[in-house]
This record gives sequence, structure tokens and C-alpha cells, in this order.
Amino acid sequence: MSQKKRKVFNIEQKSHIIWRIENGELNGDIAKECGVSHSTISTIWKNKDKVKAHFENNSLKIKRLRTSEHKVIEEALLTWYKHQKLNKVPISGPILQKKANDFARLMGKENFACSSSWVQRFRARHNIVAGKYCDEAAGVPEGVTKEFLSMR
Repeated sequence: MSQKKRKVFNIEQKSHIIWRIENGELNGDIAKECGVSHSTISTIWKNKDKVKAHFENNSLKIKRLRTSEHKVIEEALLTWYKHQKLNKVPISGPILQKKANDFARLMGKENFACSSSWVQRFRARHNIVAGKYCDEAAGVPEGVTKEFLSMR
């Protein structure tokens, strides 16, 4: 007896499946086309709210809908990170790790010790990539680029 190879869809693929069902395609037809059982498609449909939320957060490449056990710390860290990003402050992994531990201590969470792998998963969950900020782009007066491009 041959076993089927397990097929795992990412958020983008799941979102497309949900879109197809919402547009009237039958569960069984989609399942045959994707090479999975109809129960797999039904499970995706059942979790459509979670899938749509991840899709809207632009987390397209993840395959499992996992969340952190320390939701409060994660939300505080994400809010802090977004504020720093608006101010164009470069944030590294060790800085995120220290700040997460600071938030845990302030919230009285004694069972939390932020590791580099936790930071890595945090970044993956929220689609945070390391990069440099360039202040020159912010210094260009509005309309100059359009004027330059129209001259070409």
C-alpha cells in the first residue's frame, strides 16, 4: 500500500482556496485539483478567519497558525517595535531580546526567558526583517521625484 505524501499549504495558498470556495467552487473539486482529501479543504475553510487575519498581516509564507504562549509580552514588544520603526531606530535581535525580557519583568512574568530562537519566531510571526534605514529618502521634498521622472 502506497502512502500519500503529506501536503502543507502556506497562508497564501490557503487564502486562495478560501477565495475559490467563496466564489462557488466545490470542496471536492478543489481537493482533487490540489491532490488532498476533501477534509483538508474543509479544515482550511473552518479556519478561514485565522487564515484571513494572517493574510491581512502579510504573513504569507508561514504554514502553521501558531501563536505565542506569552501573548501580552508579544503585543507589548510589537507595539514598542512599531514605534521604534516609525522613528527610524535600527533594532537588532539582541535589542528585541533584551526589551522582551524587560517587558516580562515589568509584567511580573517570572516563567519567561527570551531566547534568540523566540526572537526569531517573533520576527517570523510578524514578518519583521532586518534592514537598514536610509534617512536620505525622507529628506527629498515632495514632488521632486515626480518632476524628475516626468523629464525623462
